[in-house]
Order: sequence, then structure tokens, then C-alpha cells
Amino acid sequence: MCLKRAYLCAYFPEWSVQVTKRRLRLGSSAPEGRPRPEAPILLVQEVSQQQVVRRCCPLAQRAGVRIGMPLPLARAIVPGAYVEAFDPGRDYSALYALAEWCLRFSPLVAVDDVLCHARASGTLNQIGPLHYGIIIDTTGTDKIHGGSQALAESLNALLNNTAHIAVAPTLGAAWALSRNGAPGMPIVIGSREEIPQALALLPTQALRIDPKTSALLADVGVSTVGQLLGLPRRALSQRFGKLLLYRLEQALGSIEERLNAIAPRREFRAQRIFEPPLSSRKSIVTAINHLFAALIAQLRGCHARATFFVLALHDSSGAASSKELPLSSATDDIRHLATIVGPVIESMNFFGEVRRISIHAGLVGSTAQEQPALSTGHVERGTDRSRGELMNALTVRLGKARVCRATLANSHIPERSFAFSPESEAPATTSLQQPVVAYGLRERPSLLFAKPEPVTTIAMLPDKPPSFLYWRGKKLRLITGIGPERIAPEWWRAHLESSSFSERDYFKVQDELGRWLWVYRDQGTLAWFIHGVWS
Repeated sequence: MCLKRAYLCAYFPEWSVQVTKRRLRLGSSAPEGRPRPEAPILLVQEVSQQQVVRRCCPLAQRAGVRIGMPLPLARAIVPGAYVEAFDPGRDYSALYALAEWCLRFSPLVAVDDVLCHARASGTLNQIGPLHYGIIIDTTGTDKIHGGSQALAESLNALLNNTAHIAVAPTLGAAWALSRNGAPGMPIVIGSREEIPQALALLPTQALRIDPKTSALLADVGVSTVGQLLGLPRRALSQRFGKLLLYRLEQALGSIEERLNAIAPRREFRAQRIFEPPLSSRKSIVTAINHLFAALIAQLRGCHARATFFVLALHDSSGAASSKELPLSSATDDIRHLATIVGPVIESMNFFGEVRRISIHAGLVGSTAQEQPALSTGHVERGTDRSRGELMNALTVRLGKARVCRATLANSHIPERSFAFSPESEAPATTSLQQPVVAYGLRERPSLLFAKPEPVTTIAMLPDKPPSFLYWRGKKLRLITGIGPERIAPEWWRAHLESSSFSERDYFKVQDELGRWLWVYRDQGTLAWFIHGVWS
């Protein structure tokens, strides 16, 4: 049995304005304050150092404002209009969220294909409002929704009559009818035989052809799809290109069109309601450990790991106490997770009896599958695992911002050859990020002072090491020395080096106690400093 194809297209001609209105209604900050309810809305963008209108509300359109009009002219037409920067990325995210909401009607939902490609290529600001729409493949869902007409009317009511909705056996026909329909009046076509008549009066642009081809058709007197259907197919292809014929056959159903459906977001959550409520802390800890084990099992089943958990405890009165657990690295070891959760629970303040416990996993990523026993060049990962567990414990107890790692930097200046970055932001390896200056283990001191300490000394010759040092109130007699090693400023950063760094002559010297010290003379001030110690 072959199911009859059915596609529902919902087109939002004023989507950007609707997103702006909803954001203002929810109390988001606005650059020029909250507008009056009846004030026109203009969304502008800078083009060639000039502010032009990219979107406007129906009130402004009726007054004469058009897309591409300079902002000063638009302000003159609609005085007192609310002006805001056009943000196509925000509009796309809102449309994608609506598409995810539409997954309740069908498992196959997509955002307009042109809009998706523009999002991937970073050219959203070049896409017109004609492509802000959603496609739903409703094939086989008639019995669930009571028919295509009932589904279209129900969705239209849920969207507050803000969308142009059409249902047709082909995606191209549904797209064309939705772009040329009216809000509040869904158009439904049940069979492919009805498509030519339904499309006959529509303009040729409804076939999703480029404006140039549409203009060429208008030059020969073809302005509607019905006129196009009366022409020989071969002549159309030869004169106007294959894309025109391809789009026409897609709309009629002769060529099947692929729907690039969105992937629903998978939520990983474990929760349990207790009746009667839990009253002892030991029982609560046991229940939390069981829920964490169930959540880890869910993640393992999907070959995923999470680096962020939210634990929430709800008491009998409805009050909730929550705690975030940001990890440094993903883990699937429930025993290690239990050692982290224990102190967190002890620090949580909750009163009364606990009726519901929920755990939500965030920042979920896929895991790489490996067969260690047969992999080439396999090395033991026990050290890495232990390190990851230690960093997780420190991150949860101290906070993510307080756990840092030292990373190498590409600079020969000692104090610039490394940097401290948060553990969560530090790269797994530095060799792939940028080349670093390589030194032997003995060439640089094992202890480098955060700030060089001044010392008093005398060198018999400019290129010879000193014979003694006054450091931290003590006189140190030096028995040998190696050097000098001159470290010059980074000339390519002259705007930073002029006042912060000058040439240095470094010496590696040994005192009478056997310690090796790293001292240098500043060539600009001729002052001496000690910068590090070999331990």
C-alpha cells in the first residue's frame, strides 16, 4: 500500500518583526527603550556605510516604507517608529526552535532549504523574508490529526493566525501556495491532479526560480504558472535553462524532492517521585546515586558523555533546591561521580521531606569508540583517567573559573612563554594549536618567579657573570657562571615593547651552596635581577 504524500508549509512573512515584538513583550532590553504599542517597527542594517531598512511591520508598509529604503527617509514617512538592528541569526534560531516544537505533529520537520544553506554559509543577511518558513511532512498522519484540513486549521489557531499555511501532495506546490495565500485561510490540496489548476494563477516566482529567469519570462509575456504549463517543456529548457523545468516538475510531482529534516534534540534526564517522601539524608543520597547511575546508562546507550549536570531536590511544599555540577572532563564512571556528588549534597540546604529528585545532563557530546586491545600503538590511559577524575573533583569543589592549567605560548620572552587558562578552555594539546619555542630541560629554571626580584651585584666585565649577589638581605658568593644569553624584545610588537621590555643579558650562576640561579642585567637601566632558580 502506497501512502499519499502530504506536505504542510507554514510561511511567516513578518517573522523578524514578530520575533522583535515577542522579545519586547517579554521584557528584553531594547536599545531605544520600549516602544508604544501602536508604534511602527523598523529593523535596519548598515549597507555601504548607510542604515537601510531590512524588515518593517505592516503598519510601516502601509505608510509607504519599503525594504532597502534609507533609514532617514523611513523615519520621515513614519515619525516615532521604533528602530532596532536587524539580527538574522536571532531570527533563524527562533524559527528553528519553532520547527523543533512542530515535531509533535510529525517526526519529519524542516526549515526552508535556502535559509538552512544561508545559515551554514554565513549569508543569512542576504536572504529575504520569502524563505522564513517551516515544512512538515504529514504523510500517514491523517488518522492522528483528523485529516489535513483539521491539522492546518489547528496549527493556524496555535500560531495565532500569523502564518500562511498550505497543504499539498508535493513540497513545491505547498511552498508556492503558502507564499501566495492569506493568513487565517489554510489552502489544502488532496491529490496531484488538482495541482495544475491550483497553481495556474500564481506568478512564476512561486516556483522558486531566480528573479532573472522570472524577468526573462515576463519579457515574452509569461507571468503566471498557468501560461508556463501551456508551453512545450523542451523549449522551456532550451531557452530559460534546466532549473525552470526542474522546479516545475518538482511542483507537479514528476520529480521527487528531498526534505532535509531537522534532528530532534535528545534530552538526558533522570527523575523519580517518592511516595511517601524521603526524610533521611542517607536515603536521599542513595536515591541520587541510583538516578546518576540510570542517567549514565542513558548516556552510554547513546554513545554520549556529559560535562555538566543539574541536580534538583523538590520538597513536599513545592520548594526546590538545585545545584550545578560542572565537570572539567566527561566521565562515565559512576563510582567517581559518586565521590563528587557526596560533598555537593552535604553543602545543599533543603528542609522537610524530599518528594521528587531530578538530574539533567547538559553539554552532551559524542564519545569516540576504540578497541584498545587491537589498536596500533596503544598506550595505557590510566594516568589520563586519574588526572581527569582529579580535575573533575577540583572543578566541582572550587569552581570552574578557579581551576587553570599552564599552557605554552609562542614567545621567547620568559614571562610570555606560558599562560594560565581555565581548564575547560585549555586545548587538549598545544602542538596542534601553534608552534612553541622548544628548550631543553636544563636550559630554563624549574622555578620561574612571577616577577623578577632586584639584586645588587658587580660584574668585572660587561660580558662576564657577576662574582657575588646581595639577594633577600644576604650576600651570596658565586663560584661559577655561564653566559651571557641575550634576549631581545619582540620587534614585531614594537607598540608594546617600547616601554615594557628592553634587552636582557641572562647568566646561569652557581652559589657556594650549590644552587643554580638565573640572573640578568637590563641593558636599558643596567640593573640586575634574579628571574628563577633550578631546584
